[in-house]
Amino acid sequence: MEEQQPIILHIDLGNQSLTNWLKENKYVIYSEIVRFTEILIKNKLDSIQAIMVSNLADNIVFVIKKENINLTLDRAMNFFLEEEDYEKCAKIRDLGILIEKSNNEANDTKNSRRDEGNSKKRRK
Repeated sequence: MEEQQPIILHIDLGNQSLTNWLKENKYVIYSEIVRFTEILIKNKLDSIQAIMVSNLADNIVFVIKKENINLTLDRAMNFFLEEEDYEKCAKIRDLGILIEKSNNEANDTKNSRRDEGNSKKRRK
């Protein structure tokens, strides 16, 4: 069965300016980036298309990639600290802990496989 990708958030601005909307709606953008980052982590995805903002002439797609996840969360944390939205900051902190936990589990799995291989060699 094919894994279903989460639905991208599409914001259609009609004839509004893309640049102006992006500048005026950073809170919405960062909130959605945090939400989609959580989806990426929990579903163990390498990347996810989060938001598409479009007008009649152009569009921008925000893609979150696993390899840039810490940078993404750092930028979101800085934004929400400036906004003094500490609930969002706590959410981002929790996502950082989840990433660390996930990385530790992956390393533990690699180490146990390596240890298994070494013990088999020793038995021979």
